[in-house]
Amino acid sequence: MIKDDQYNSADVSKILGREEHDIDLFKSGANLTGKRVLITGAAGSIGSALSRAVAAVSPSHITLFDHDEYGLYNIRNTIENLQHKLPCRIALGDVRDRARLGRVFIEEKPDVVFHVAALKHVGMVEDNPAEGAATNVLGTRNVADAAEAVGAEALVLISTDKAVCPRNIMGATKKLAELVCRSKDISNNSKTRFIVVRFGNVFGSSGSVVPLFQKQIDTRRSITITHSKAERFFMTEREAVGLLLDALQLGLASPQTTGGVFIQDMGQRVLIADLAKRMILANGLMPDIDVPIVITSLRPGEKILENLHEPGEEVALTTDSKISLATSGIDVDALRNAIHGLETACRMGDEQSALQILGKWLDIPDSDDKDSKNNVHQLGHYRTKNTSHT
Repeated sequence: MIKDDQYNSADVSKILGREEHDIDLFKSGANLTGKRVLITGAAGSIGSALSRAVAAVSPSHITLFDHDEYGLYNIRNTIENLQHKLPCRIALGDVRDRARLGRVFIEEKPDVVFHVAALKHVGMVEDNPAEGAATNVLGTRNVADAAEAVGAEALVLISTDKAVCPRNIMGATKKLAELVCRSKDISNNSKTRFIVVRFGNVFGSSGSVVPLFQKQIDTRRSITITHSKAERFFMTEREAVGLLLDALQLGLASPQTTGGVFIQDMGQRVLIADLAKRMILANGLMPDIDVPIVITSLRPGEKILENLHEPGEEVALTTDSKISLATSGIDVDALRNAIHGLETACRMGDEQSALQILGKWLDIPDSDDKDSKNNVHQLGHYRTKNTSHT
């Protein structure tokens, strides 16, 4: 994670090529005052930022759930320093452990759940597809079931633009996670609202390109970029937290948002090569003189461009001018079969079966473009074109 004082807001605006949205986190989180809140993945960079924001609006109780012992130790100390009178439980556990989740949820009875926990690194999940599925798909199912079982008012899921026409296994797992929550939100059997929020890249979050570039700049090593035309959507940490809090308010206020995905206006995509140059300049150095920029090649599953909306999604405005709502159909039978198959594959540690199931949710390029065809999953023969689920 980039240190809080590494870049000021003016630097970040210059690097991203746009002004940060004006966000009042106290106003956005006002409906959490007096509520019991549980956050999974609370020890991560986004989870920690969200935990601090939630603590600041005085919930009646906050539960921080994560498998990262040292990370939880750090965020507990932070919360105690910020709000020493706030009742706070630190719960060690993994979202893949249904029994542990169930016990914690029954004991804490959260009103609102923020499901942040996920495996997010494309390359890591690409090499460990069953682990990615176990955490991102089955873990999401487990958290959603636990929230529903205790009658939580709402669950908010963080998704990613990589879930849009996914080209990699991580994207496929997050697409399925979206569908798990969206299908539950549509179901008449649930009193819990399941609210899905789709992120771009969060500037400076752990495991993202920004800390990698900063380390390369600090050590005067070459900055490596996988493609000269690669572009991504970026949002600041504050925008990310604000979007989660605002989406919760919007979702609870309007039944018309049922089954949709909330997406923030993140401006135009940022050319990664330009991002690197601006970061070098922000550090008082010169691109290609003090810090060289080297173009390598796309990694397996990596796209040149990411998108925020899938073909066929209907996009509508919300009462918040900076947030839109995307909706589309769901093939419930295909989703149910995928969950069942992944449960068996993950329990058996069967990587090939997990790949085969996840491959049906990947978007295989039809174009003749060399780059588009080369940046597919390294075990692409397990994947089959399937668009019947949307």
